[in-house]
Amino acid sequence: MVPFKEMCFTPAEFINLAKIDKSEFARLEGVGLVKTIKRKMGNVDRKMVTLEEVRNYFQCVRAQKFASGAGAVSAGSPIPVTPGMSMESVAVATGFIPESPKHKVQMFYNVKGGTGKSTLTAQFVMRAVMMGLNVLAVDLDGQGHLSVNLDILDAHERPTIYDVLINDLNPAEAIMNVAPGLDLIPANLGLCNIEIPLNSKTRREYRLAEALAKISDRYDLIVADTNPAASILNCSMLVAANQVNIVCATNPLSFHGMSLVMATVEEMAREFRHELAVKIIPNMYDNREVISQEVLGELKSQFADFCTQSVVNRSADMNEATKRRTTVWDVNPRGVAVSDLNSLTEELLFT
Repeated sequence: MVPFKEMCFTPAEFINLAKIDKSEFARLEGVGLVKTIKRKMGNVDRKMVTLEEVRNYFQCVRAQKFASGAGAVSAGSPIPVTPGMSMESVAVATGFIPESPKHKVQMFYNVKGGTGKSTLTAQFVMRAVMMGLNVLAVDLDGQGHLSVNLDILDAHERPTIYDVLINDLNPAEAIMNVAPGLDLIPANLGLCNIEIPLNSKTRREYRLAEALAKISDRYDLIVADTNPAASILNCSMLVAANQVNIVCATNPLSFHGMSLVMATVEEMAREFRHELAVKIIPNMYDNREVISQEVLGELKSQFADFCTQSVVNRSADMNEATKRRTTVWDVNPRGVAVSDLNSLTEELLFT
């Protein structure tokens, strides 16, 4: 098992992440936009790109200001340019240039358990980190599955959002670093007891939004995994969020609860006069099952304005990544799960 923070990518894997033509890799490496290391793989030294360098690449591309016609980068740019290499060529070669997320504070939500919500949240935040974004993950579920997915096994010893909301802990003191560009406020069973004390607090629905606002400027993206309930804590996160991502497994019981979930979200938006983007993510889809096809069809029919174009297929790679507490890119970089999550992440961030 390779921890997320130690992940490295082959040139082919990097090319897929960056969406560039394979012929451009050497050119980008030559101008210093991509840096590689040698890592022993069996008896062979292989060229690899570290997670930190992948992040640096995307950050440089996003921040790059091209001087018009001068063939040089703007002042303060960290990217060296070899003689004869025009910046127009570098610009064309970069391919995928992720912008800032359209909605900065997002939450994954469903009142039903077993939809794959925590697994999707973990893979989503790790993919966003690979794009060079600085991400804060917030675990709001007492089961702590997001924390476990991010390889944090000692959350019972750490402060959680309970300490922030109930004991007035500075939110910065609840944050721990998980990997380059990825911080986490973990969760433990203590969160299961937050409802009664939170209910007695003044401005209870706004306390989480106010806490996140204190640290918001550190991050490009804040993502919360919520508990499967219509709880006060989840209502507080709905007030704090700009976008709610509702994860719906493509089975009848999960679909049956969608009307209640949508009604809850719409009621919260009205009550607090809060504009909230809504995305419904079809998850665990199996095209071999007629019932899965029927549920997906109903989702796209009844919730056409909210359903994502991206569909996450049922995949052993997702379960294996959860078991290893790592990413699907580490498990099988050419698998369907990687393709699905690449597409979903881009849709949730940029549309």
